[in-house]
Amino acid sequence: MKLLNKTNEYYIAVAIGLLFIGSFVVASRVLYLVNKEINDRMLFEKSEIENQLIRQPQIAESGIIIGDRIEIIPIYKLHTLKLQLKDTSRYDPYLERTVPYRQLTYEKPIGGKFYSIRILKRLPEGRDMFSGLAITIALIAVDVIFCFYFLNRWFSRRIWSPFYNALEVLKKFDLRKGGHTVFTHSSVEEFDTLNKELVKLTDKVSRDYQNLKEFTENMSHETQTPLAIIRSKLDIMLQSENLSEAQTGQIKSSLDAVNRLSRMNKSLIMLTRIDNDQYADTKLVNLGGLLRKQLQDMEIFVESKRLVVEENVDEQRIYQVNEQLAEILISNLLSNAIKYNTTGGRLSVKLEENTLVIANSGDALEIQPDQIFERFKKGQQKDSVGLGLAIVKKICDHFNSSIQYQYENGMHSFVIVFPFDIIVG
Repeated sequence: MKLLNKTNEYYIAVAIGLLFIGSFVVASRVLYLVNKEINDRMLFEKSEIENQLIRQPQIAESGIIIGDRIEIIPIYKLHTLKLQLKDTSRYDPYLERTVPYRQLTYEKPIGGKFYSIRILKRLPEGRDMFSGLAITIALIAVDVIFCFYFLNRWFSRRIWSPFYNALEVLKKFDLRKGGHTVFTHSSVEEFDTLNKELVKLTDKVSRDYQNLKEFTENMSHETQTPLAIIRSKLDIMLQSENLSEAQTGQIKSSLDAVNRLSRMNKSLIMLTRIDNDQYADTKLVNLGGLLRKQLQDMEIFVESKRLVVEENVDEQRIYQVNEQLAEILISNLLSNAIKYNTTGGRLSVKLEENTLVIANSGDALEIQPDQIFERFKKGQQKDSVGLGLAIVKKICDHFNSSIQYQYENGMHSFVIVFPFDIIVG
């Protein structure tokens, strides 16, 4: 969810809550004022009736009932001096239903005579009043929320524009191109400080990236040359005459260590390059054709182990990926499946739609399955550097693909699911 929408979501939630509370307060206040006005009006009419009876006592000799509002009845004696004010209801023949009234009843001596006086005032019906108030408040609430929402978006876009400009600059920032990033100046102090810190950060990241890239390239060149020299010297020594069996064994052991060190060096450099996004260039790659080519190149190893190969490869699958990484991915998986297969075992290769499955027969793992993609996890395979599957996992992450390991019915399976946005055909 975008920042503006998230902010508006909180504002609207608070506004609705306040409107509900405000609506209750307004409704209660309106009802209180209406009731107070009715009570004051009834007391005023009470005073007027008493004054009228004092001036014209003959009008109430036989009792007077004026509509359904005022009743004046002569009585012989007073029963109570209390003034009673209560709510009641009466039948309205016009509406054909009972309606609420406020009733004021009292007894009073006026001009030497006693009277029972009752004043009734029709009350506004609570249902009608509440519905009217509810509709009015709802209309006001809708207007306020809509105005608040759009005005807040407009103001927020203007205020937060430096932030969004900084985001656009960061999206276009490319470590491989380097250069100095430029952020627009902002009149808001916090955003201007943020831009200055981002300039420092991107400059430092660019320098660190270039330094790491140079270090990786230098390591790749400088270490491989001495290792190649050591390997050639050991080969020459191994061909020398008059070597004892112990000396031959030591030279072979040293040669194996040098070869393992060379492979480890290449693998670590490969992982570093992937981390540094040095394989960002992509092209259309026929993954099915690449699989068949790799199988043909490894045919001698397949035959040496007398493996039964099961293929189900769709050669119409075209992917937008880095070709070099795709080759390394397939090569590592196939090499792993052949190397750790049993003699006379099965090798299964499937490529259908967005799923690649490479499986081989073999015994269960000696390490935990969830550790299989970790670096230097190689079980009891002494000739392995333990980085092949770590490189596979890193390439899958680079392709935004998922990879899973499964072991069922004596078969080790690696299942890769490619995202549909890199599949062209």
